[in-house]
Amino acid sequence: MLLPVGLTLRRLIASPEIYTERSALRRTEDVLYVALRPYGTRTLQWYTLNLIKPSFGQQESEVAVKHRLVPVPSFPLVPYWGMSIVTVGSEIYFLGGSVDVSFVSTAFVIDCPSYTCRSLPSMKHAAAGIVGGKLYVMGGCDPQSPNWVEAFDLKTQTWETVRRLDDVEVYEKTIRSFVMDGKICIMDRKSSFAYDPKEGSLERDLLLNKQWTVGSCVVDDKLYSFDWQKALWEFDPVSRVWSRVKGLEDVPGDRDVTKMANCGGKIAILCNVEKCSTEIGLERRKGGEVWGTILWSGLVLSSENFSNIVRSLSVSF
Repeated sequence: MLLPVGLTLRRLIASPEIYTERSALRRTEDVLYVALRPYGTRTLQWYTLNLIKPSFGQQESEVAVKHRLVPVPSFPLVPYWGMSIVTVGSEIYFLGGSVDVSFVSTAFVIDCPSYTCRSLPSMKHAAAGIVGGKLYVMGGCDPQSPNWVEAFDLKTQTWETVRRLDDVEVYEKTIRSFVMDGKICIMDRKSSFAYDPKEGSLERDLLLNKQWTVGSCVVDDKLYSFDWQKALWEFDPVSRVWSRVKGLEDVPGDRDVTKMANCGGKIAILCNVEKCSTEIGLERRKGGEVWGTILWSGLVLSSENFSNIVRSLSVSF
């Protein structure tokens, strides 16, 4: 009798209704997903990292084991270069990518609580962002693709061509994209751009490009990025000003090899070399100054693991 009960319990725990209810009650948990590419390979290995604080009376060393990266073996193989990865609630969307220098148009989505995968209609190579219930994709198999900007309606699960951009020269292999102030910001190998879905316009953003790196992330509609001196900076899209985050000295990480992610309003930093992670809490004080506090920092993967951190992103469920 125990087996059927156990199976029923597992089905209940993995059911979408539970996560919908938790989301409605605002009792979701933020789980950090990390993609590593072992040296000499063209595939990604996925891990999860739960950011768990010490309970009352516990020492940091007592919970250090809970800050380890845990493999997720059920993720399908995805291209390590050029793929856009976007989270929507408890789901991760995988769009496009490059295999042996050729772009692919496949797209699929993974439901993280149940680890189930479903295919989506094909699209073009992508840099993507969610705005107004639609997933906007920018790219194409060449810069002059007629479907250079496409939109995927999350409700109807269908693609539509938004417009062709003939007057803007963008390097086709986009490195990273994110959404801020209702615009989709993209960075290629040469510059940074901001696409406004409402206006259908794409403009070069020289100020954004001043500090932005591949490892940057957005928290509360503000962009956070490292500089060469390991200082953390915040960009406000309204005032158009870069401001240094105060209260942080010698944050672990490096501008070129560090990945950051918004994890429940905090910044999770993963260092590529030491395989360590750091969680930073943010506080906005009087006068608008932003202060940061290192909540914890430590090794999350064996230093013998020879791999590159490609992406880090937070999923709520």
